[in-house]
Amino acid sequence: MEKIKILHIIKSLGRGGAEMLLPETLKIHNTTTFEFHYIYFLPWKNQMVSAIEQAGGKVTCFQAKNNLTLLMQYAKIAKYCKDNGIQIIHAHLPWAGVVARMAGKVAKLPVLYTEHNNFDKYHFLTRVLSAVTYKYQTKVLAVSEDAKEALERRRLFHDIVYVPNGVNTAFFSKESSFRKLNDVETFVGEDKVIGTVAVFRKQKRLDVFVEVARLAQQKNLPFKFLMVGEGTEMPLVKSLIAQYQLQNIYLAGLQESPADFMKYMDVFLITSDFEGLPVALLEAMSMEIVPFCTPVGGIPNVVKDNQNGVLLKSQETTEIVSQLEAKVLGEITNFGSLQKAARATIVADYSIQRMVHQLETIYTEVLHERK
Repeated sequence: MEKIKILHIIKSLGRGGAEMLLPETLKIHNTTTFEFHYIYFLPWKNQMVSAIEQAGGKVTCFQAKNNLTLLMQYAKIAKYCKDNGIQIIHAHLPWAGVVARMAGKVAKLPVLYTEHNNFDKYHFLTRVLSAVTYKYQTKVLAVSEDAKEALERRRLFHDIVYVPNGVNTAFFSKESSFRKLNDVETFVGEDKVIGTVAVFRKQKRLDVFVEVARLAQQKNLPFKFLMVGEGTEMPLVKSLIAQYQLQNIYLAGLQESPADFMKYMDVFLITSDFEGLPVALLEAMSMEIVPFCTPVGGIPNVVKDNQNGVLLKSQETTEIVSQLEAKVLGEITNFGSLQKAARATIVADYSIQRMVHQLETIYTEVLHERK
């Protein structure tokens, strides 16, 4: 039987959450039924390429210097689809979504688009181009109820399905074997570790994260802070650490295996202004790291206050530190029960197997409806 050929289109293959899901889902997909192709545009953001190729995916870079030259690739993408017998285009993130819809219209192929964030939070031009091309797609897959509701309010599209992200719960487990990091172990000592794994963007409000560390240091609390990632906000983070002369933050930078660092974390702190459904959050919870998060995007779908984590009432650093003191250091809360409940939530509802099964069902239904 001929395989069903799916083309994923994404702006880059760096270490963002959406990008890292592509090789992880490919490892689980039924590759006797499906064949997966991948197109990306930023050649300097290629960290996921080898992982996808090792899992059997076919990766091509249509080089683009900016968003305008990215959109001009639509004819090449349409030709790629024709030459390779592509049957479904599946796009991720806004600019890739726009060019995928243009290519799909030319190639007369169904286009699926995964909405990873709240549409209302995008730049004005991004919203306009997305809205203009939205009619040229077949189905939208929203990773959170928040993302789904934002599209429904605007009445941009009628066929929107909730498909939450998933993680490999077998790998992201407290019981897994990870690298021993001697310098990290020396740094954290016997203290509790508050961590984050993220692309350092403005929306993440890492200035708040650093301010929490500053207040914890002022109060001489037994906390250490571990930051894993890289991005445009790194200069700000470094300048704040230097300005406050903080001794309790370890900047790990961009890492090939963030889980090696996550194993040292007790708390996963998210201070973002907005989110979709962070893959790193799901990975952390699967490793029994207790989430402390601002209640934005799809986070409240997963984190239930005082049941499997803590939903922060504000981004006020005094409030956050107070919560950390009470829940992590205080004897009133059974911190161990929060750890177990965090993993149980991911195993039950957010496994990569569940996500892949839902995607394959959608792919099959879309093709069946076109016949």
